[in-house]
Amino acid sequence: MTGTGDEATSVATRERKAKKATAAAVFGTFVEYYDFSVYGYVAATLATVFFPGEDPILGLLSTLLVFGSAFLVRPLGAIYFGRLGDKVGRRKSLIACITCMGLAAGLTGLLPGYAQIGIWAPILLIVLRLLQGFSTGGEIGGAAAYIREWAPERRRSLYVSFVPSIGNFGKALAAGVTALVASAVSAEVMLDWGWRVPFLLAIPLGVLVLVARLKVEDSPEYVENSAKRQDDDHRPVRELFANHRAPLAKVVAIALVQNIGTYVGTVFVAVYFSDILHFSGAAASTIVLVAVLLAALLIPAAGQVGARVGGKRLLMWSYFAYIVIVVPSFMLMGLGSVGLAMLGLALSMIPYALCQAGTYTTIPEFFPVQVRHTGVAFGHSVGAVIGGGGAPYLATWLIDTTGNTLVPAFVLVLAGVLGLAVSMTVRRTPANVTHLYR
Repeated sequence: MTGTGDEATSVATRERKAKKATAAAVFGTFVEYYDFSVYGYVAATLATVFFPGEDPILGLLSTLLVFGSAFLVRPLGAIYFGRLGDKVGRRKSLIACITCMGLAAGLTGLLPGYAQIGIWAPILLIVLRLLQGFSTGGEIGGAAAYIREWAPERRRSLYVSFVPSIGNFGKALAAGVTALVASAVSAEVMLDWGWRVPFLLAIPLGVLVLVARLKVEDSPEYVENSAKRQDDDHRPVRELFANHRAPLAKVVAIALVQNIGTYVGTVFVAVYFSDILHFSGAAASTIVLVAVLLAALLIPAAGQVGARVGGKRLLMWSYFAYIVIVVPSFMLMGLGSVGLAMLGLALSMIPYALCQAGTYTTIPEFFPVQVRHTGVAFGHSVGAVIGGGGAPYLATWLIDTTGNTLVPAFVLVLAGVLGLAVSMTVRRTPANVTHLYR
């Protein structure tokens, strides 16, 4: 009886630590999403402060920023922080990520403008934005791997689903803080110092996350694997590309579909509503904000479903839902009614939520412990570069070329078809290995 009691106590202690570790990880992802998104919400103000329109060189620099320099360095950050996580621990890597992001965002809020230091202002802004992208490359994959290794096996999908769910709340906070500051001060004050407030908020938020992550332990699966590993010269990047190329390619494809859904379905749609469907800016922002908040609530529900049916099946359901749901939902958006547009976008959040939960549940299961952080981070980052950086531009170009306002829906349907094709190649691994899929 004593043994049973001790075992129950051990399980309860493990679950308590898992919840604490999950909270620390997702709080950091919340702040990362906040820090990364603020830039987009104050971009128009930054263009005036840092890129005066009369200077063609600065105009070029501004254009390069628009093309998403932060996305381009995400794979580099994934390699750096992923290698760190696989060599010295998930916890240390996540601490380094949030420190890098918090410093970059906070220093952005302290930067002098072009009027004060000339050309150095946009140059420093670009450097800090690159640091944000670099940090993001390691954060999301690291958080997913860390939570997966802590969570009880029967509830992994639910625990991991909080990464994208809470991340959406970070986006919402960035939008809300920016809107609150803009409404509270005049346009002149916003140009003078108001735009700095959302960035400076990153400093106390980053400190809170840092304290939380310093108080948690590394994942027991990583600790156990490190204790068994005799190779002091562990090279996770080399091992990943030498021995796990096929799983990595599948993770890139899965992340590609997920990021198309994210950046077409929750980011590009803001421009789509205002510039293509001609809703007011306020209406477009409200529709998207409501949909993103709804998605943040749906994702854990999808994660609970994934805990019952498995990550692969959840992904397949999400891809099928994209194929079936998004064209009717975009047709509703195009009817000219704010209410119907909100309903249409809300319907499209069903496949989005299923895909978010399924993606983050599934991709850590493609890699063994010793390369998991590097594999998840790099695969997801490459998918983000292609899907996040390319899909909105493709949708815009196709709408302009064809004149068909349903193009974004067709892009999402094609993404669903690609996802289904990839998921059919996913196989279970033998029962005695540390990951589920290959």
